[in-house]
Amino acid sequence: MAIIWTIAVLAACSIPAAELTPPEYLPFAFDKWVHAGMFLVFGVLWMQAAPHRAWAVFAAGVAFGVGIEIWQGLLPIDRMPDALDAAADVVGLMVGIPLGAWIARRGESNG
Repeated sequence: MAIIWTIAVLAACSIPAAELTPPEYLPFAFDKWVHAGMFLVFGVLWMQAAPHRAWAVFAAGVAFGVGIEIWQGLLPIDRMPDALDAAADVVGLMVGIPLGAWIARRGESNG
């Protein structure tokens, strides 16, 4: 599931920005919340796949988030790299990794 989610995140971050413009009624910086949420799920899923590798999951997640921003700068579509997106990715990882580790520990103790 972690691999599928990773591919989905890359695909979502490769869509032209014009197709992703949020409605006006959504709060300011909604895209940062989306980034944090995507990487929260990334952290949870990768901790399920590698429950005792938190630092590796964190390092891979940071590299993936930064890599996505570089990728967006190279795409011939209306996407721009944004350091704040990468920062939001890190925030998501910082919540998702401990949450994923906790879920994994509960699974180990239950059976």
